[in-house]
Amino acid sequence: MTMELTGIKEIANIGAGTMGHAIALQFAMNGYNVKVYDREQTGLQRGKELISHDLKIFVDAGMVTEKPEKILSRLTYTTHLTDACQNADFVIESIVENEEIKKSVWTEIEKIVKESAILATNTSGLSPTALQSVLQHPERFVVAHFWNPAQLMPLVEVVPGKNTSQETVNVTVELMNKIGKHAVPLKTDFHCV
Repeated sequence: MTMELTGIKEIANIGAGTMGHAIALQFAMNGYNVKVYDREQTGLQRGKELISHDLKIFVDAGMVTEKPEKILSRLTYTTHLTDACQNADFVIESIVENEEIKKSVWTEIEKIVKESAILATNTSGLSPTALQSVLQHPERFVVAHFWNPAQLMPLVEVVPGKNTSQETVNVTVELMNKIGKHAVPLKTDFHCV
C-alpha cells in the first residue's frame, strides 16, 4: 500500500462537535472536499452552524480571501457512515473519548474505506496502539491530535501506534502542514513506553 499526499482528495470527518466541526472547516478552507458525519441529525445541524459561525469570524478578520460560499460548498453532511467514508482518502475521527466506542467505530470504518485510506483519530489521551489493535490493517492508523480550538491552534501532534507505518506518519505530517498546521511527529506512542 503506497500513500502519497497528492492522492488525498476527499476527507471523511467523523464527529461534528467541538473539535470535529473545526477540523472539517480547516480542511475545507484549504481546498479539500469534506464529508462531515455525525450519528444524529441534531449533531450535524449544530456542527453546520458552528462551521458557519467560525467561518464568518475568519472572513470578518480578513483571514480568508476565498468566497465563504465556495468554502462551504466543499462540505457535505451525512448521518450515514458508509456515505461519509466510502470514497475517503483520509479519515479523521473526533468522537467521544471512550476507547471501546472508538474501537467499535473504527472497526466499522475499516469495513467501508478503500485500502489506501489513512485512518486518523484526534484523541488526546487514548493509546493509538490500543485503538489500532482491532484493525486488520493497523499500519495505516495514526493519531492526529489537533489542539483546541482546532481552527485557531497551529499545533497537531502526529503519534504512531506500535504498528503504524512510517509512510502513514509522513503523509499525515505533510497533510497537516498543507492545511496550515504545524505538525509535530512523535517517535512512539507514550502509552507503550
